[in-house]
Amino acid sequence: MNSHDADRLIDQLIGEAVLSLLKERGPVTTDALVKRLRNMEEHEKDPQRRETIAMVIAEIGSNSIAFKRRSTAQGRTVREGSLKHNRDNVVPLFGNGKPSDSKKIH
Repeated sequence: MNSHDADRLIDQLIGEAVLSLLKERGPVTTDALVKRLRNMEEHEKDPQRRETIAMVIAEIGSNSIAFKRRSTAQGRTVREGSLKHNRDNVVPLFGNGKPSDSKKIH
């Protein structure tokens, strides 16, 4: 199989997995995609396609880890589908944020 055919098969397999997720109206996340591809791999009878699915799963997993490391290095905690900023570096400018005297109006 030449590289053009391999790329075409990879695109086809990912497309099938994403399309099946969309048809179920479920979330299209990295985790969901990997789970679907693993399911496809378990039921695939063609050794070439099964091997390619395994390669795609490994590639998606390594890219996901690299993305999480890069995002965490930028000061964010990454969770699937959202970014949550680290708030440890927030400092109040005027005191501790509580009123000094509850009876004071101004």
